[in-house]
Amino acid sequence: MAGLTLEDLAADAVEIWPENLRAYELFYGLRKQWNIAPMGGPIGLNFLVAYSRMDRMELTRDEYNQLDADLQVMEDAALEAMRSKE
Repeated sequence: MAGLTLEDLAADAVEIWPENLRAYELFYGLRKQWNIAPMGGPIGLNFLVAYSRMDRMELTRDEYNQLDADLQVMEDAALEAMRSKE
C-alpha cells in the first residue's frame, strides 16, 4: 500500500476545515495515482490525472492555482510520511 501499513491508517479521526475540503477530496480521489519508482516506492502523484480532474471542477484561475499548491503540499507530506516508514 505505497509504503503505508494498516497501523499507519488506524489513527484518531481528524476534522477537515471547510477551506481544505476540496483539496482533501481531490487528494483522496488520487489515492491510487501514485507514480512508483522502478525499484519500488512512491515518488509522487500522477499530476496528469490530477490536472484532468481539476479541469472538470469548473475552478477559477485562482482556485485552480490554490488547489494545485495545496495538492503539492499534501503530496510532499504524504511522501515524507511514507519514507519515514522505510
